[in-house]
Amino acid sequence: MAVVVSAALILRRTGEPQAEGASTTTLATTTTAPPGESSTTTLASGGIEIPDGSTVCDLYGTLTVSGTITDPDLVEASGLAVSRTTGGILWSHNDSRGGPELHAFDTSGADLGSFTVPGAFAFDWEDLAAGPGPDGTGAYLYVADIGDNFSIRDGSVALHRVPDIDPASMSDGAFPTSTPLPFQYPEGSPNAEAVFIDPVDPSVYFVTKDADLTVVYRGSLEPSETAAVLTQVAILSLDAEVSGGDISADGSVIALRGYREVWMWHRAPGESVADAFTKQPCLATSPDEPQGEAIAFDADYSYFTVSEENFPALYRIPFDG
Repeated sequence: MAVVVSAALILRRTGEPQAEGASTTTLATTTTAPPGESSTTTLASGGIEIPDGSTVCDLYGTLTVSGTITDPDLVEASGLAVSRTTGGILWSHNDSRGGPELHAFDTSGADLGSFTVPGAFAFDWEDLAAGPGPDGTGAYLYVADIGDNFSIRDGSVALHRVPDIDPASMSDGAFPTSTPLPFQYPEGSPNAEAVFIDPVDPSVYFVTKDADLTVVYRGSLEPSETAAVLTQVAILSLDAEVSGGDISADGSVIALRGYREVWMWHRAPGESVADAFTKQPCLATSPDEPQGEAIAFDADYSYFTVSEENFPALYRIPFDG
């Protein structure tokens, strides 16, 4: 269930001891949410085994350079998604320097073409997510037009949903269809740069960029002619701006990233996303990037990152669990 503002959890940093790779955030309010993860081995819905005394972050290996983006037009890679239908394909988009199109490339960074999202306008595209449709079936890419640095949108944002298909099948340079999903914040006009699609309870989550209190909102994936009102489900205190996010294909690992950090939450079976956010995150490997705003899981829990710059490096952090 959604959590209203007064019941949202605020995570605060403390100086208590921690497991290697974990952050020192702890719960700062009393709630009725499920307790933290068990001290014994935990089996997530996707089969992740977390040994006693470890965190999900401890299951990742050494950062590697997967390749270099060769597309000269992808100069502000603000969002990133790994295709869930075509192996070895990633998608990205520009922030403020591009039209309504997605750029495809492989894990070496080799350019596979740019493809227009029909009917879309790129006001301030900030993130990209892969996930199912509202009934939990199908495979789609969700472009998040959610940026609002100057609070001029009056809380009105949108997703554009296109089919997650092989770029080689789009000979005309455009996706065959696009579905707009308009949303309205319950109040104010927050600036957000992170979006992910929950595959377990199909829905979208928006994460704001405020460095003091990061607010998480949930929205429906059902198409609507009018803007669907978002519901606030959590408040986090990460002491840094959130510039991107993703969730694993089975919904068991959530990652948010900032310009210098990657925070991870393990989501146990039966937990909602809001439940998962009541637990303290661990700090995962984050590459040193000049303007890192994009992060995406592949099918094996490994994650990729890329930065806004000309011909950026494509980093991969392998899952070794």
